[in-house]
Amino acid sequence: MMEILIFVRLFLILAAAFYLAVHLGLTIGLRRCKQTKNSLQPFVSVIVAARNEEKTIGRVLECLSQQTYTHYELIIVNDRSTDNTAAIIADFQEKNPAVKRIDIATVPSDMPAKKNALRAGIKESKGEILCFTDADCFPPPTWVEELVQQFEPEVGLVAGYSPYTIPSDKTISNGILRKLFFKFIEYEEFRAAIWSSGAIGWNLGWLCTGRNLAYRRKVYDEVSGFEKIKQSISGDDDLFLQLVHRQTDWEIRYAKTRESFVPTVPPANFRSFVEQRKRHFSASKVFSFPMMLFFFFYHLANFLLFFSPFLFLFHLLSIPIVIASIVTKLFADTILVFFSARTFDGSTYRRSLIIMEVLYVLYNSLIGPLGILKKFEWKPS
Repeated sequence: MMEILIFVRLFLILAAAFYLAVHLGLTIGLRRCKQTKNSLQPFVSVIVAARNEEKTIGRVLECLSQQTYTHYELIIVNDRSTDNTAAIIADFQEKNPAVKRIDIATVPSDMPAKKNALRAGIKESKGEILCFTDADCFPPPTWVEELVQQFEPEVGLVAGYSPYTIPSDKTISNGILRKLFFKFIEYEEFRAAIWSSGAIGWNLGWLCTGRNLAYRRKVYDEVSGFEKIKQSISGDDDLFLQLVHRQTDWEIRYAKTRESFVPTVPPANFRSFVEQRKRHFSASKVFSFPMMLFFFFYHLANFLLFFSPFLFLFHLLSIPIVIASIVTKLFADTILVFFSARTFDGSTYRRSLIIMEVLYVLYNSLIGPLGILKKFEWKPS
């Protein structure tokens, strides 16, 4: 019994040290992210894959047609939409004939649907730089310009932040739980941005979002496109980033300016959010083993630190160790949020940090494994 107690206590101490070190590393990494303002004017292709997006595609087209950067083309890939998406794009093309539309009728057996749609758009593109966002995102007029300014000659890929923008009608008179739900998904995306930027600041390629992403056409060709990551239904962002990091010498940057942020519509409800996140988690099945091990121990450490009081109930920990565990977690979380809030508009999370972390631990512990165990389809009919 004594050996078990010693093991549990030592493991918790190591977990606390690891958790704190990761948060300090991410905080420093965020501050290390380079930001440049070059004056180059390469031709850019903006590519959007759309499937049944009649509610948002019109606004997206308007946003993308109003960019301050003028040396670009806009390509919309209509992937088997069964609603009015194609008609809305066609109406927009009458006013803006330069917009290209690609219609996909079937999905080949050699590539998942989302990657196939993006591949089709890239094939028809002419840009030296390829910019990507989703059909439910609303890039600001400065978006393309801000991303292009990060592409110094040695830079091959630029990632960015895509926060959720909660419509006012979804936060008024809809109950405490609904408000808490939308608050949490904002926080989870805020946390994801810290992971992405913090890792890139240390010249690592771990995570990013396809809602705000750009890379050189040379980079796409150099890694053979999505061919090496086609085994995953998702991952046209994370897995592609990791591929570029592992197999090329190109530098990777993270755009931190607010003018580069791309707001997006949140999932309509909890069920939609869970299904979306399970798809996202599914890409982790093909992460490298060291990366899988790293994230496993991080989330395990987070879980153990938060629930250390329960170990006390089973007489596995003493009160001083429990207190030290909780204090370490709160300290590490406070550092992460405090020093990242200014960059990613996260100041409101300082007051709700504890409840957000409760939900964050449960989210990763319960939903994460589902993404690894289940198969998915991109936006099924």
